[in-house]
Amino acid sequence: MVKRIQEGEGRPEDIELLDSVSVNIMGRTICALGDAAAMPVRAMIKHFRHEFEAKIAAAAKSGSTAA
Repeated sequence: MVKRIQEGEGRPEDIELLDSVSVNIMGRTICALGDAAAMPVRAMIKHFRHEFEAKIAAAAKSGSTAA
């Protein structure tokens, strides 16, 4: 999904889906690798959500499918 956003094909709901999946993984898996995979995604959304939203909006406005 992050690659799709970067390539200009992201949808606004992708950000929420990434956040939802990472929240549901953290602390709910037996394997510590689940938390290790989810933490960077949560941090990325927490600190750079505005950049993801801007990238999606710019791609939608221009109608482009590539960044």
